[in-house]
Amino acid sequence: MPLAGWIASSFVLHGVGLALPNGLQGVYHLKAAHDVGGRMEEEALLPPTAILGRMAEDGFDRIYWLRLEPLGGVPAYIVKPGPFDLERVYDASTGERLDPLPDSVLRRVADDELQGTRVAEMRSGAEFNRYYTVERVPAVFVRMEGEQPSELVLSRSSGRVLRRTDPLAAWFQRAYRTVHVWQWGDSIVLFTTLLYGLAGMSLVLVVLGYILWWDRRHARKRWTRAVRPVRRVHARLAPFAGFFLATQMLVGAYLWFNLGPIEPRFRGQGSFRHDWQGGIAVTDTLAPVSRIAEALPEELVAGEVPIQRYEWRRIDGEPYWIAYPVRNRPGILIHAPSGRRTEALPPEIAAAAAADVVLGRPVGAVEPSEEYWMDFNARVPTYRIRFDDPDATDVHVSQHTGEVIQRRPAIWRAFGPFLLYHTFGFTGNPWWDTVLLTILQLSILTMMLTGWRLARPTSRRRE
Repeated sequence: MPLAGWIASSFVLHGVGLALPNGLQGVYHLKAAHDVGGRMEEEALLPPTAILGRMAEDGFDRIYWLRLEPLGGVPAYIVKPGPFDLERVYDASTGERLDPLPDSVLRRVADDELQGTRVAEMRSGAEFNRYYTVERVPAVFVRMEGEQPSELVLSRSSGRVLRRTDPLAAWFQRAYRTVHVWQWGDSIVLFTTLLYGLAGMSLVLVVLGYILWWDRRHARKRWTRAVRPVRRVHARLAPFAGFFLATQMLVGAYLWFNLGPIEPRFRGQGSFRHDWQGGIAVTDTLAPVSRIAEALPEELVAGEVPIQRYEWRRIDGEPYWIAYPVRNRPGILIHAPSGRRTEALPPEIAAAAAADVVLGRPVGAVEPSEEYWMDFNARVPTYRIRFDDPDATDVHVSQHTGEVIQRRPAIWRAFGPFLLYHTFGFTGNPWWDTVLLTILQLSILTMMLTGWRLARPTSRRRE
């Protein structure tokens, strides 16, 4: 019965996967500008240095970055205390700390996220996220309705979108967990034991089947036409189905080991450098927004749509400003001491910025690349750098901010070929791959059906 569930669910999930836009992530049209938000250059806001003073009072000696933007219509400073810490939020007018954000603010943040879409329902929960050291990020799950029906998962600490899921992808995830990997709760130990127990039973069944097939090899040579067709089909399919079933069980167990028991390390958390030394000292003096605006083209600052976000960073010891004319694309990078705008960070500076937050040292060449970034729901320009940390991690660093976008340890890179075999993604053409996988599934289902038929006592056997 578990085998029947696995085969049937894999067939359905693979078919549904063909219909998912851009896989499980989905393709969304984000709002380029906040619905509500005035010109931050003209408002009577606290200077950014005042927020550094607040962090000093709370016992911090440095922060990773500081950001100013309207949050649910209210200008707010968002502080990243450390590379892997949850953000803090302060009212930019009063300095009052706002996090954890209440539902009223998060509702406005969600309404501000997707084009033509509004909040329909909200519920509290928690979410694993690879970018933080906490086991689960306090979050709110928001069901959106309108032009882009979906579910958004927003961080309670800053309103950052941790995940976007369309209804079909959400159904896929539920079906995958409950039917395909037999996980009906959050206990990794319990459900891994159950899943591995069922996979072990399948392997025992395959081994016993091969023993029977070999033991009866001479008897098969004496078969006559009186032998039932179901027995002939079963015997001919046995070696083929047994091989693929056994290897799929072993590969599936390996994949689940990465996605279950060691998922944080699989996602790259094993390369976190907790003794990082970079960032902005709380004793620094940061330029006000008006000073950053002077380094921007006049048509942007005075344009119909105000600048959406200002950001302060220190990259490889040098202060930088970033201004975002729109919310869903990389911003304008400015070298603070010179006021010079630059298209991208030099590779050596990006490598140094990554070395501040990644264990080990960079090895090999720094290569231009692209990686998906949740904040923009798009691929962004990065540099790929391999480190000699214990996990031999490939790190993708944003060319615009020096922030680590993705971490790909060696176990992640080894995962790909096994996943291709598990999903039969040999050709790269989804339709041909579906045909190959369907042939495998039908073969194993036929083997199971004929096995059930052979196991039923016939009238001759009863006599």
